[in-house]
Amino acid sequence: MSRIGERLTPDPELLASRATQKPTRALFATYIRDVVARLSADPDVSLALFELRLEAVRRPSVAEALGAWRRRAFEGDVVFTTQAGLPGTRSEIALFHYALDGLMLDRLTVPIDPETSTDEIVEQLVSRLLA
Repeated sequence: MSRIGERLTPDPELLASRATQKPTRALFATYIRDVVARLSADPDVSLALFELRLEAVRRPSVAEALGAWRRRAFEGDVVFTTQAGLPGTRSEIALFHYALDGLMLDRLTVPIDPETSTDEIVEQLVSRLLA
């Protein structure tokens, strides 16, 4: 799991360049688009993560390790969002996780609406969840 995390870690230079920007809903959307881009850029890693989640249903040891890893990542997202002054409560960040998990599973497998751009979907999610 640590290798998956390493491969999905954001570019530190990109984070640093955004740290000076005003924390707005638009900036939050930029961060979400970056997450989607990283997940989409390496589909094998994203699919491996989904496979691990399915394996966790069958194997308690995988569930324990993967659950702890995912909870740490989520807590890190909450801390990052709060420290950056970005909009979004803990609950809203959880909703983004749920939505992005579904979006990525859809886009990496059999999309229900392939004509709608992923960027447009992200923009709608941000607009509606942070209304």
